[in-house]
Amino acid sequence: MRSLCFLALLSAGCGDGSGIDEIYPVRGKISFDGEPLVAESTTVLFQPDAERGNDRPFQAIGTVDRDGNYTLKTEGQNGACPGWYKVVVTALAETPQHATGPKDARSRPVAKSLLPARYGQAQTTPLEVEVVAQPDDGAYDLELTSE
Repeated sequence: MRSLCFLALLSAGCGDGSGIDEIYPVRGKISFDGEPLVAESTTVLFQPDAERGNDRPFQAIGTVDRDGNYTLKTEGQNGACPGWYKVVVTALAETPQHATGPKDARSRPVAKSLLPARYGQAQTTPLEVEVVAQPDDGAYDLELTSE
């Protein structure tokens, strides 16, 4: 019985304690309406897509550089586990806007999104990506639009 438990633990991960058995580099360019998305606040999140068979618990996250390139990390390791992901992208304006509404709420600054709301949630994003061992050139490039 003890050996069965040990085998189950071995099959769950690579032995580094993270439970991640495979991870592949994920890098790409991100653009909005044809221009590189370079806002320092930009975050790219790969959310596992269980509907397409990716039931892993690990999200991959990255930020962009000044040229609109991003690189993902999962649990502190460079890359993402293989499988399908919904891609969530957020970017906020550098200068917060003041809210409109009741007087007490107007005094608090509110961050203004630079992107349409559909990109900000896994349930509404149109962006889907499959992470594979040998992706085609540009496979992880993300093209967002205002329409």
